[in-house]
This record gives sequence, structure tokens and C-alpha cells, in this order.
Amino acid sequence: MVGAPWILFCGLATTPERFFRVVQVWCRALLRVLGIRVVLHGEFPRRETGAFVAVAPHVNLFDPFVMASILPRPIAGVELDKHFRWPLYGRIIARVGNIPLSHTTPQRTRESLRVVEERLKKGQPLVVFPEGHRTRTGQRGEFGSWIFRVAARTGTPVVPIAFRGAWERNHVGSLLITPGMWEVRILPPIIPAGSDRAAAEDLKRAVEETIDRNTR
Repeated sequence: MVGAPWILFCGLATTPERFFRVVQVWCRALLRVLGIRVVLHGEFPRRETGAFVAVAPHVNLFDPFVMASILPRPIAGVELDKHFRWPLYGRIIARVGNIPLSHTTPQRTRESLRVVEERLKKGQPLVVFPEGHRTRTGQRGEFGSWIFRVAARTGTPVVPIAFRGAWERNHVGSLLITPGMWEVRILPPIIPAGSDRAAAEDLKRAVEETIDRNTR
């Protein structure tokens, strides 16, 4: 509440890339104040390699802040369209270029997926939490298939992201924020073996298994 108005004010007079850096500094400061120490293993693909989709489980409210804090460059996210109507937060995610995903009607969903596909074809990497909601149990929920179908159609590599310690820091049903370590493991990209639905399901299964192995 204190930082968001200042961030939006800065965003009015700067480029999207510089605005992203302001947001990143804010996210890192917020995590530090809360006592959450992010430990990073691995690295994202370099800019010259083109588009990729970073896929991570959705554990708690701080997942987007952690992801923003470790990105090497501006990488857009895909979020439910209702998030863009939230005060302050909605303005910030729109300014950094995040994509609204609608589930209200099939037509609006197709339009959202079209925008995602266009961004990937232009070389824009994306971050996605494909469960669509935070876990209620601490266990990873089943990933939605839509992002893997888009990745397969466009031939876009998927970068699995595994978390350790995220559930212990905060989770659904508790207002408690527990200081401590949050490990982020950036795993090697998985390249789609084809462009059809079967290839997309194989890609989804490979990403889920890779994340699960590195979360235990």
C-alpha cells in the first residue's frame, strides 16, 4: 500500500523496461522486509535464444513477487483478467505488459490465447502459473493444458521452475508470514516434440514430472 502509488508515479515518466526495474527493486525490498530469503539455482535462457515459457506452481500470494525479483530482464506474466481490475496492483501488472487471461466465455478465452501466441511468436518470454489458483494442500495441483498447447503450436521451449520452502513461508488459510528461505530452481528447458495435442500433453507431463522431482 505504501510502495504501489510511488511505483505507479515512477511508471508515468519512464520506459516499460525501466519501470520493470523499479518494480523489481520494490519486490526485492518487500521480500527482505518480510524476512523471505530467496535462494536461486540455475538461470533463465539468454535473450538471444528467443522466447520461452517459464512454468511454476502457484503456492501463495508471494509467488509473483519472488518471480519478479529473480528475472534477468522484463518477462511478461499471464494472469486472470480480474487481477487487472484490482486497485493499484492491476495498474502495475498492465504497465509491465502482463497478459489478461479470461475464462468467462470461450470467445474471450480464445482471444486471450491468441495474444499469448502472438507474444511468443514475436520472441517475448512469458511466466505462467498454470494451475490457475494457489494450492490448498501444499501439493502441486494439476497444470492446465492450455499453455502447453500454445507452446507446442509455436515450438516454444518450456522452462520448469521448482520451489522449495514456499508453503512454509505462507499458504492459503493462514495470514502468518514465516521468515525463512525460499529456494527457486530454474531447470533446463524442455522443447516440444511436435505441434499437435498429443505432443502438448507429453510436454505437460514432462514439465510436471521435472518440477515434482526437484520439489521433494
